[in-house]
Formats: sequence, structure tokens, C-alpha cells
Amino acid sequence: EKPKSGSTPLTSYTDSERRSGFIASTKESATAGDEDFNDLFRQAQDAIHAGTQPELIPEGSSGSYFVRDAAGQRIAVFKPKDEEPFAPLNPKWPKFFQRVMCFCCFGRACLIPNSGYLSETGASVIDQRLDLNVVPKTRVVKLASSSFYYERRACCFAQNAARIRPKEGSFQTFVTGYEPADHVIARWQYDPSLLTDEEKKRFVYLFQKMIALDYIIRNTDRHMDNWLIRHIPGQTLELAAIDNGLAFPVKHPEVASRLRRFPFKWQSLEWANQVNTPPNTRIELPQSTRKINNLQPWDESLRRDLLAKLTPYFVHTICKEIKTLFRHDIGANRLLVNNQLRMWNLRLALENSMTPADMAKLEPLTVKKNSLGVVTEQPAPEPANVNSGRQAGGAAPAPEAKAGADPVVFKTAPDPVKAPP
Repeated sequence: EKPKSGSTPLTSYTDSERRSGFIASTKESATAGDEDFNDLFRQAQDAIHAGTQPELIPEGSSGSYFVRDAAGQRIAVFKPKDEEPFAPLNPKWPKFFQRVMCFCCFGRACLIPNSGYLSETGASVIDQRLDLNVVPKTRVVKLASSSFYYERRACCFAQNAARIRPKEGSFQTFVTGYEPADHVIARWQYDPSLLTDEEKKRFVYLFQKMIALDYIIRNTDRHMDNWLIRHIPGQTLELAAIDNGLAFPVKHPEVASRLRRFPFKWQSLEWANQVNTPPNTRIELPQSTRKINNLQPWDESLRRDLLAKLTPYFVHTICKEIKTLFRHDIGANRLLVNNQLRMWNLRLALENSMTPADMAKLEPLTVKKNSLGVVTEQPAPEPANVNSGRQAGGAAPAPEAKAGADPVVFKTAPDPVKAPP
């Protein structure tokens, strides 16, 4: 409930408390390069201190807030941990009844509830590490406001309490001038002349960046309303992937729930099935699933960049970093660190010129790397074992591989300096 009108205002915080206590991110993000984010966060704090409170977003199933600056302009979206869909302080009453009366019939069995704020941050971290730049910068912060929802006892005793406590959650930079993808794509289909040839190539480039991100983090909730497009004909074309809170599963989504599947909604779009110009070189792959011959489905510049980054050492490093991020809330559920990333199979799909739609149909494999830089792929275990295992690297490029088949070994040149012992 919201505090009563006579409650103690948040201005009881001193300036030093607000600036030192709430500019807090995960250890991974508290590095050089976050100065712009910290400056934005200070603007949000100053606005709250001056009386410009965040406003609840009516859409969605969780308590999310538009954070504004002193001029009233939206600058960020804050999603408190304790107001997530199945959290105890979710202000959306349908989720309250769903949580209390029939929780077992909803949700995602492959995800840990109330960890969406870490998933949002993890998507931003991976986006930065791969230089994709399609996810607005997101960090874990603490923020207090009288517009947030608190326990009843905090409201009743607010006048005697020292102050309203800050809430921990994800703080994502707000992007302006963007529209839901289905609105923009509908205009393009109605009037194809709105897109020039150069803009078509750029859109494929941005679209495939989002595909790479979704596939790595195994986003279970990517639909046409949570990726945005900013298009000014002849001037600007940009893409933003938001609402990444339902990613990083701890079980394979395909076997965690036999009654509900979580496909990538972009699989059916034409850009996930089309091919570009023939590449200069091509790796022959004797697989029955390969439908495109002699044509490269991926943007060549993006393909080169991703292949250069997706080395065994990089996969090891990013998995370790995400594991450390999810340990931020390991007290709530120790299974949070058993998140699954699909990175090595993305590399194999890029090497073998598979379309994004075909890549999304691949069967999962466990990938391990030893000290010599030898990457070993093992077929996916049976569902009973999959649910308890951790997938460090990704999925298999061979859908026809059987559970009892011999492992396939890929030898990769190890990094002479950075290879882990």
C-alpha cells in the first residue's frame, strides 16, 4: 500500500546518504564506463528528493516504474525485486490471486521466480561484452520512493519510522522515440518504400544482433511488444531489446515443462529465414538439417565479429561473470547460479552458415573445455538429468545426434596468455 499523506517525506535522507548509499550496482558493472549511468541515476535521486516521484507503469504483470528527472522527463525504468510478478508486494492484483490460489498452473518451471532484476542486468552485461548495443544499459541499484509499494506496517508506522527503506531492483535506461516492433513492421509491410536498401541491410544487422543475444541468454519471453524500433525514414534506424527478465533458465526450457513451450517468436519472421550475399568462404557441413546451400544467412560483418569473440576463453569468462552476478541473490535460491547459456552452438551455427530459424531448433548439448583448449561436445542427457545439470556452453549443432552417440571433439587453439590453468 502507498504511504499515507502524513508520512515522513523522503527528504529526511541526507545528500551523502543518497549519493553513496544508492549508487550501487553488481561488482561486474561497477567499472569504468558506467559514468553516464551513474550520472543518470543521480538525476533520478535528485528528482525524487525534489518531489518528482516515479510513476507506476499500468501495463505488464509486475510493479515497474517510469523514473523521471527534475523536469518530469522519463529517463529510466525501475523494476523492484519485491514487486516482480510472483513477489509478495506485486501491486497488480491478478498476479496476487494467481500466486496465492493457483501458482502451480502458471509461471515458468525453467526459471527461478523473483530473479528477473538479475536477468535484466545479465542481459545488459552480455550485450556489452559482445558489443551488440541493443539492450539499454541496466544495473542493479537501490532506490526509495513514496510511490513504491511497501508492507502495511511500514505505512502505519511511517511517522515514527526514520525513513522508508530503499528497494533493490533493476534500473534500465529509458529509450525515447522507439515503438513496438509490430507497429513499425506493419507500416513497412503496408508501404515497402519506407525502407531503402541500406536501411534493409541495417535492419537485418540489428535484428540478428538481437537474435544472438536472445539465443545466448535463452530468452523465454521475446515477443513483438518487447523489442522496439526507432525509424525515421532516410535518417535513423535503431533497435532496442527490452524486458529481458525471463531469461537465463536453470533447466532446459524444452524439457522443464511438457505442457508449455517457450519458442523464440522471431523464428517465424522472414528475416530469420532469409539469406544474404554468398560468403567468400564457406565451411561444408554434412547435416540433413542444412536447407540453405552456398548462401550466407548472417550479416558478414556481424558474423566475423562474433566468431572473433566467441573463443573458449571468452565463453569461460562470461559464464564465470554471469555466475558471479547471480550469486548476488544466492541467499534466496542457490539454484540461481545454475543458469544456462547457449554460446558455443551459436559459434558453430555461424561457422556452418545456418539460418537463425534453423539454429533455434538445435538440440541442446553440454560443452566442456579443458586446460589444453579442447572443447568437447556431449549429447544432451535424458530429461531427468537435464533438469539438474548445468549447461556451461550451449547446444548441439546436430539435431540428429542420439543420446548414446560418441562425443564430438573440436580442437581450438588456446590463448597462450589468458587460457585458464
